[in-house]
Amino acid sequence: MSRGWGHLGEAQGDFNLLGDVENPSSLTSLACSINGFFPEWHLQVGGNPGSYGDGRRLARSGHFNADIPLEVLRPGENVITLTATYRDEAPFILTASVQLETGAYPLPALIDWSRVDRVQDAGQCVDGNWGIQDDGLRTLHSGYDRVFLIGERNWQDYEIDVGVTVHRVDDETGPYSGGNGLGILNRFQGHVVGGPRNFPPNQPKWGYQPFGSITWLRWMNGSAQAPDVQFYRGDGDGMLDHEPFDAVVNTTYHLKARSTTLPDTRSGEGCTLYQFKVWEQDGEEPDGWHFEETQVSTTALRKGGVVLLAHHVDATFGNVVIYDHTQNE
Repeated sequence: MSRGWGHLGEAQGDFNLLGDVENPSSLTSLACSINGFFPEWHLQVGGNPGSYGDGRRLARSGHFNADIPLEVLRPGENVITLTATYRDEAPFILTASVQLETGAYPLPALIDWSRVDRVQDAGQCVDGNWGIQDDGLRTLHSGYDRVFLIGERNWQDYEIDVGVTVHRVDDETGPYSGGNGLGILNRFQGHVVGGPRNFPPNQPKWGYQPFGSITWLRWMNGSAQAPDVQFYRGDGDGMLDHEPFDAVVNTTYHLKARSTTLPDTRSGEGCTLYQFKVWEQDGEEPDGWHFEETQVSTTALRKGGVVLLAHHVDATFGNVVIYDHTQNE
């Protein structure tokens, strides 16, 4: 198989190679090497705590997600070799070709899914199996933080407008998941080890902060209840729930999110205004925002791409419009 990376600029420091292995219960190891270089490094494979893989980025038993650092790739073609070793069987070897290219993702950006041939022509599948269908980009299986990343690390102030259709809200979530969620993650630059919350090493990394913020619908009281319109801080577990929104399965809604950089505080803390609204596709757009939250933080990111985020929700995201709203003010 062949993949391209870098033609849309640099959104994060890793290329993600996702897949699954057959007969994971008989697997003893899964190793990865780049361009024949050694030593190989070993990849974690989703086990089976319930049916949630590792409970985080590996959503099913047998899934893997190789975080491949940009610095180990060379310009042009790179060969990634995966070696799966099983009990009492010969190793199974698979190679993938990755083209490291250069490019940029300028604003404004318009994604019309009917004109997109390959998912990676519009962004990066950081987590989850995504596919283009008649109505847009759909999660082909639900799970923990299914992440589709659009843009570049240096994106800062932008507004995104995207339609989304809810097909199913999972009845149960994983051991580390909290409530289901669906919406926009603002200013994301990739998963981390360490950072202000001291996330431990892992392959794949599961440290998810800092980011800018998450503005979304959140089913904190179970899938059968109406979700809250929620603001999730980018530097910790602080969440602010606003009024519930009566999201109905197989109905399409508009999501609109905006980030605006404000002057730093006198003590040097960064300030950003986040605004969010949601409404039914066939209805009129509300004049005001569902919420406007000013985040003051020393660690939350103030630049980064935008994520279409589905957390234990099966959903289709429609056409996407993103622009720097400060250029029109």
